[in-house]
Amino acid sequence: MSPPLTIAPADAVLLVDGVFLLRPELIDRWELRVLVSTELERTVSRALIRERDTSSRAAIERRWRERYIPSQRLYFATARPAGHADIVVHNDDPRNPSFQTRGREAGVSPAGRGRPGGSGTR
Repeated sequence: MSPPLTIAPADAVLLVDGVFLLRPELIDRWELRVLVSTELERTVSRALIRERDTSSRAAIERRWRERYIPSQRLYFATARPAGHADIVVHNDDPRNPSFQTRGREAGVSPAGRGRPGGSGTR
């Protein structure tokens, strides 16, 4: 059962987290665009740890190599999310991530288009 629908106050900061959120049809929905980038092969090893209690190693590897990685490659090739992100977090080493920032259009703050806060995506 889903929780009841609530309406956020006008000054709320909403954080939307998910994959494929910097697609062309969604790109203008975000005031602050954050891409968390990890080498694709590392995503497999992390999935093996994260999903080990719910799936077999073979099932996890098959799912990631046959579905997730090809989908990610298509997404990177067609949507080019890093080129649309205001912040790119390189997360190959979670203990030592690195960040790149870039502005958008002249005179517009990537951190909320003149409003405090903003929303983002990963």
